[in-house]
Amino acid sequence: MLRAIRHIVLLITLCSVVDSTAQSLEQWTAWGDAAFANEEYYGASRFYAGALALEPGRMSLQWKQAEAYRLSNQYPQAIDLYERVYHKDAGRTYRDALRWLGEMQLCDGRYNDARTTWNKVLQKEKDKSSATALRAHNAIAGCSLAGEERTSEFEVAHLPGPVNTNDSEFGARTGPDSLLWFTSLRGELNDDDEVQDTSSYRVGIYSSRPAPQGWNEPMAEEAQPDAMGHSNANLMWTEEGDRMYFTMIDADGTKHIATRTPNSPAQLLTGLEAHPDATQPWGTVINGNAMLLFAASGGEGGSDLWYGDLNGEAVSNIQNAGQFVNSPGNEVSPSYDPTTGMLWFSSDFHAGLGGYDVFRVDWKNDPDGIENVRALNSPANDLYPVYDAATGKGWFTSNRKGSFAAKGETCCNDIYRLQGIPTQPTKDTAIVVVVDSLPITSHDPSALLMRMRADFPLKLYFHNDEPEPRTRLTSTPKTYGTTYDAYKALFPTYHDENSDTAAIDAFFRDEAEKGRMKLDALVQALIPALESGERITLDVRGHASPLAVNDYNQHLSMRRIESLRNHLRTAENGKLRNYMDSTATNGGLLRLRVLPFGEERSANGVSDDIKDLKRSVYSAEAARERRIEVERFHVEEAAIPLGRTMTFSIGTVRQGIPQDFEIALANTGTIPLEIIRGLSSCDCVQVERVPEAIPPGGTGTMLLHYSGRSRPGPLERVIQLEINGASSPFELTIHGDVIE
Repeated sequence: MLRAIRHIVLLITLCSVVDSTAQSLEQWTAWGDAAFANEEYYGASRFYAGALALEPGRMSLQWKQAEAYRLSNQYPQAIDLYERVYHKDAGRTYRDALRWLGEMQLCDGRYNDARTTWNKVLQKEKDKSSATALRAHNAIAGCSLAGEERTSEFEVAHLPGPVNTNDSEFGARTGPDSLLWFTSLRGELNDDDEVQDTSSYRVGIYSSRPAPQGWNEPMAEEAQPDAMGHSNANLMWTEEGDRMYFTMIDADGTKHIATRTPNSPAQLLTGLEAHPDATQPWGTVINGNAMLLFAASGGEGGSDLWYGDLNGEAVSNIQNAGQFVNSPGNEVSPSYDPTTGMLWFSSDFHAGLGGYDVFRVDWKNDPDGIENVRALNSPANDLYPVYDAATGKGWFTSNRKGSFAAKGETCCNDIYRLQGIPTQPTKDTAIVVVVDSLPITSHDPSALLMRMRADFPLKLYFHNDEPEPRTRLTSTPKTYGTTYDAYKALFPTYHDENSDTAAIDAFFRDEAEKGRMKLDALVQALIPALESGERITLDVRGHASPLAVNDYNQHLSMRRIESLRNHLRTAENGKLRNYMDSTATNGGLLRLRVLPFGEERSANGVSDDIKDLKRSVYSAEAARERRIEVERFHVEEAAIPLGRTMTFSIGTVRQGIPQDFEIALANTGTIPLEIIRGLSSCDCVQVERVPEAIPPGGTGTMLLHYSGRSRPGPLERVIQLEINGASSPFELTIHGDVIE
């Protein structure tokens, strides 16, 4: 983003070096292409304008000019050219023309036009699960949001000069001694506001102090990092004022997150090797632990939000903020308010008013309740939100109309102040992924996983006959995340198909969405456990609605389970892949044990009438049957030494659902031991198979069967193992918890 901001104005003067009457169409186009390739979009738009002056009807030039206008935030001009291209081409060559027309109409506040355009996009999109289709749904929702009455929660004020200029100012944060720290793109201008020397134009960090009549002249940060030849941006101070974190930008645009103290040179933050484009750092202290938030690619979409443990000059245990925050689009500029536990950020994909909008989410209490902060947003880009609820003060960045600009109303960013009602501080809260009552905060490798037992079975839902509809395949290349995004895009259709919308809305809110969120929590819990060498098995069972014959449903269930396998293999940049491939050097292992079944287990009363799709597809009852369940997990225990008294835990099991368990037994004695048989105190837990004679120092495996015939609650059963040659049986006590 910093590179794009820099190049918006970088070539303001390039068009003055040539006379338009003396240049050929090819020369203008070549100059425009070169500027565009260097992300100098404003300059590219000037060059393409010279070419179009010579041949205004050439569609390829109109497309290039539209793209240059879009990327330099010249919204009205982009709208005009995207409309021309689409009317000529109808999406045959320039397939994104209609989509970008809709985006530009949003950014220019033309919501009626935008709604019409996005409905066309949705109608023409064949893949209703695509990111384009999902974006169309969100854009249409944004048009409706724009018509709602704006709240008065915050007062917004445009900062005057000399803080804001005709250049770009962004990323304002309060630092020590009440200074306002921000980033600016500045250079020396002549009397016509043109850059005199583009080589002197750079991104830098500035600070200013409130004055009796406005603000003092900003001072450039001239400490050691600048002397190293780097440009810097996005600086934020720790609360104690003893350390800074910021983005360091090389001459070629490469970004690094760096840190330094007021008296030490900059050092690159270590631990971010897997995120080479990390930027926009935000450091904070949560529950006594230092944390770093940042934006980087490699997750749900273009740019995602991430967080990790921060130790001065290093960050570790990095995790993705999850699919309820991140989208197929871009999420950027995170900040965190410790008073309320709110994560603030900007997104260009969630339902908004146009461009980037400001959002916030309470990660502690309602992680899926993302809120568009309507009072702050405009049709243009609104970025870098920072809010301190204890004082009611904050900042954000916008290129909305009314910002200072010499070259177009929306070309450049300015800093805006927001003022709310101060909030009494609450107890320090943690950035967590919440699944019902499960906060994922512990760093114990096994504790996170063990605490999830009560949340099983983990139910994951699908649209009818997905994935790979109308086939008898047993595999699919799709991930569960992909299928769920497509499913989620259809939620409005489900809503419209139900006369009683409360049931279907409750299903999506309380079951489908929670299941998707629990899967993210499971991934985060599996990673540290596997990294510590655990060997884990997930038991997965398939369900299906009764619209097809049973063998078809069994194949469908297998495809759905395969989508989960694909999801786990690719989650968190493939962190689980080696464990699933049995190639992890530490011996960690992740298996899926498949227990598929079809219609014979679907609930009574679910319609199987293909002609009545309202009940057989779109009803909450039918939707509830289209699922797979991760019923439980097993952590492979060390072999139990054979002795007079032993214990084994089967964990959480379900009433009415049979399950087998393998128990490793070790002979630590000096003579062979042979188990003749096992006798149980009830028929709910039985010994199915005993091992052959176990030699001294050897191990054997006994198979235990849980029948499912037990009441919910704690389970404790005693099995007497008859040992050849022993005067009395060995006792094995089985513990577990039975749920409905």
